Amino acid sequence: MKKGKFPGFLLLGTAGVLLVSCGKLGGAKWAADENSIYVTKDLQIQSAMVFTAPEANELYSRDELAAEAGEWIRDYNVAKGAEAAWENTDGKAKLPVALKSCSLEGQTGKLIFDYGSPSDFVGFAEETGDTTHTVTALQTGAASLVLASGGSGGNFMAPDGSTVEAGELVKEGYQAVAVEGAGVVFIQGRLVAVSTGVNAVLDEHTVKTGEGMNYIIFK
Repeated sequence: MKKGKFPGFLLLGTAGVLLVSCGKLGGAKWAADENSIYVTKDLQIQSAMVFTAPEANELYSRDELAAEAGEWIRDYNVAKGAEAAWENTDGKAKLPVALKSCSLEGQTGKLIFDYGSPSDFVGFAEETGDTTHTVTALQTGAASLVLASGGSGGNFMAPDGSTVEAGELVKEGYQAVAVEGAGVVFIQGRLVAVSTGVNAVLDEHTVKTGEGMNYIIFK
């Protein structure tokens, strides 16, 4: 039988709101109150799904929640040529997608994922029918390389709203995230500038992107 779309198992038998959010994983705090992608200082990608139901959960245990997520993760990893596993193991190659943690307390379930590459975040979302964002492409790397590969020569804005030329953002130590589509991106480093198409800078670590290509520069 073909499985239903992945986020559906988080419904816990009631209606509610799906959120992709975060945890405290070192450095800046990753808030757990909205859809988001987490980019660490060393350019690793993580995300989390959090569901809070209006009524108490009576259908799932924490282990059942993890097992259902694990089934989707194993299928995705096998399709990518990796082993049929859903957790990373020390000493082994990092999986395309791994479950970092799972919790289920009262009316709230939470899954934190770790990805082998930015493209795996996009691929896993497409495979599972995740509609909590519209991101269709994700790239990370040194700002000089990301901006060159994307052909971005336009103006950028500093967090204070002042204009920054793209040529000023290719300094050594500057990192970049290129996001095609709308979502919220939380960076562990300090925000330096965003492309002018970005919807909003929420704070020095959090950016709300819009449809189309968005660039986030940090260090």
